[in-house]
Amino acid sequence: MFLSTSHNKIDKKGRVSVPSTYRSQLELEGGPLILFKSSQFKCLEGTSINRMQQYIDAIDELDGMSKEASILHMMMADSFEIKYDSEGRISIPDDLISFAEISNVAVFMGIGRSFLLWSETEYQKQYAYTRKILSENGPPKLILKKKI
Repeated sequence: MFLSTSHNKIDKKGRVSVPSTYRSQLELEGGPLILFKSSQFKCLEGTSINRMQQYIDAIDELDGMSKEASILHMMMADSFEIKYDSEGRISIPDDLISFAEISNVAVFMGIGRSFLLWSETEYQKQYAYTRKILSENGPPKLILKKKI
């Protein structure tokens, strides 16, 4: 599971260190890091190859000519398999850096089965927006079910 938030500097060579807990989770899931453009926010999404397979399986259940399938096909086309160096750093492809407008700091935000990768500015905007919704509407009403 991907949890917590980490603000990591991007070095002069354009590399950023992936939080060790995220790397451990990816190792547990037995695969590389997959990064792609978020379809919801101005950020990137990172996940495991297993989670990506779940997306592919879900796409296969859709009408291949539907708008939903087209959006998800683009998500696949915009995905990159990312390798770590010996120190756990990655180089984010230029296309993804441009999309998310990441420059000096990358903000890793764990959201359970995946994580989001933001520019500092966009992360701060989204965080403030979410806090505003929380103050106006209160916390979400969740019903937690036991797994059988």
